[in-house]
This record gives sequence, C-alpha cells and structure tokens, in this order.
Amino acid sequence: MARQKRQLRKRAALTLSLLLLLGSLAGCGGKPQEDASGADGPTNTYTPPVNEDGQIVITMPKTLLGGKTAEELEAEDKKQRPTVANQAVYNALLANGDGTFSYYLTTEQYPKLKAAYYWLGCLRDPVTAEISQEFVTAADYTDLDENGVPWGLTVSVDAETYHSVEIWYSAVVTVAPAVMLGRYQVLCGISGDEWAVHVTVKDADSGEVISEHDFPTRGE
Repeated sequence: MARQKRQLRKRAALTLSLLLLLGSLAGCGGKPQEDASGADGPTNTYTPPVNEDGQIVITMPKTLLGGKTAEELEAEDKKQRPTVANQAVYNALLANGDGTFSYYLTTEQYPKLKAAYYWLGCLRDPVTAEISQEFVTAADYTDLDENGVPWGLTVSVDAETYHSVEIWYSAVVTVAPAVMLGRYQVLCGISGDEWAVHVTVKDADSGEVISEHDFPTRGE
C-alpha cells in the first residue's frame, strides 16, 4: 500500500511537471524559435523521410508517454488545438493501436518541434532558451554523440529548495526533461527502443552529486 501511494505521488508530480514544460511547447513557432536554435542550440542535422501525403510521421514509444495514455494525449491536443492553431508546431498528434502516438508534421514544422524538445530537454523555454525553473542554476547536456545527440543531462539546483518538496522537484529536473530529451532523440532518428537519458542532479553551491537517474526506468 505504501509503495502504491509513493508511485501515485510520483506519477502526479511527473504529470504536473510535464504540464509546466509542455505549456511552453504549445505556443512555439515563428522567428523566436529560429533564434533559439543558433550556435548554442541543436546541431543534429537528421531529416526523416516524407510520406506520399507530404507529411513527416514521427512515432513515439510508450516509454515516452509522460505518465498519460496515447489516447489522453490525443484528446488534450484536439482540445487545445483551436486556441493555438496559428502557432501549432505539428499538424496532428494521433494515438496508435499499440499504445504509442505519432506526430504528423510538414517539413517546415519538423525543425521547430525538434528545436522545442531540445530546449525543453535541458529545462529551457523553447522560445527564449532561458532556464524555466528558478531553483535551477544550470542545466547542461552531456555525452553528445558524433551526430550531436545528447545522452546525458547535468542539472545544478538550489539544494534547500530541492529538498523542501523533493518528490516534486525531483520529477521536475529528472523525469520531465528525460521525457523531453527522449523525444528529441527520437526526432533525431534514434529508435524508440533505444532512447536513453542519464540525469545527474548536483548541489549548485557545493557541486556535490545529489542523485543520478537512468531512463527509461523498468518495472515501476
């Protein structure tokens, strides 16, 4: 029973933290994103194939649902779409029969969504590229491969704030950005079965490692 309660609290914290990050994604688009992906932004140049309808289709695995079902993500997208129609960074988000979901994008939308997830994966606003959490002093990608794809993230935090509500703040700086970075990896051509993220959380003052996490997790 206690374990179940902990899992429920963790899931609730994850859902709320993802909502914070994805709230930034909803309004992405236009020139600010082009500015954000400059010299210090994403360098991966992978471009996926276009189908016969002129669409790019990117399928995200169940391990990157972010605490919700694919059907819930599709329903939320349809509900929000009328309010962000002019700024949408993809044409549709559709649930698949196997529990995964797919983005449908034009060739113009693809790099914008890709850049947005790059910035969200290191806890930055995808328009301004500024860190979005006040208790986070630094968030830097590590373990970049030869294609410019990050496989790790180091986050420096105000330890007092972090420990004050650890189940919440831990989800904000570990699980949520891992999902965003995982989606970025898939957008860079990494198989949905092979995405992986290692997150290190450090005390900003002492440099001491507070915790380390590997994603995706298994058996939780």
